[in-house]
Amino acid sequence: LRREYRREHTGFLDLPETGPLTFREASRFAFIEQGSIVGTGEYKPPPLGGSFKGATVGTSPAFGCSAQVAEVSVDLETGEVTVDKITGAHDCGFAINRTQVEGQMQGSMMMGMGEALMEQIQYDQKGRIVNANLAEYKIPTAIDMPALESIIIESNEPNGPYGAKEVGEGAIMPVIPCLLNAIYDATGVRIEELPVTPERIIAALRGADTEQDQGRER
Repeated sequence: LRREYRREHTGFLDLPETGPLTFREASRFAFIEQGSIVGTGEYKPPPLGGSFKGATVGTSPAFGCSAQVAEVSVDLETGEVTVDKITGAHDCGFAINRTQVEGQMQGSMMMGMGEALMEQIQYDQKGRIVNANLAEYKIPTAIDMPALESIIIESNEPNGPYGAKEVGEGAIMPVIPCLLNAIYDATGVRIEELPVTPERIIAALRGADTEQDQGRER
């Protein structure tokens, strides 16, 4: 088999001369013959939540845990926030596909950053959405993304497939609070309304200055 493919595909310069087929060789040969190798499977969690209507919505046999750290820079004159780096750690049970787990964590960080700093539906006086397109409804692009570090924490979940747990909602939950905490650490003011726009930061900074001035007067 190796000799046959060597004759037909001269670009295969790294084929071993002897021994059984390697996984890399078998994958190459299968791709050439059949195209992409695709596997499918199904997993259904055990009965959860009771029998009443809506009982199974959002339930899970296990939940992942996440922790994140955000590093930000804030321009105190303009209120502009620059996210320099986000580091996330997530317990996903057994990581069946580590590359996909890391990608899912990175996507969660991106979504959370968009919710924290950019995304906002705006309405006119008649209740119509005025930014109902991706030109006006701002979401992070590749240009906006900071350095991302994904730390996979593995455990064994007996109720999950192959010991796996989720790496979706759990990975997105800490993004907003860690960004808000980082902004507070940089500015000394708490922002309690999303998204954290430059205007809201400047307003909070001015409000803090006003409170300090009033305190001095007293």
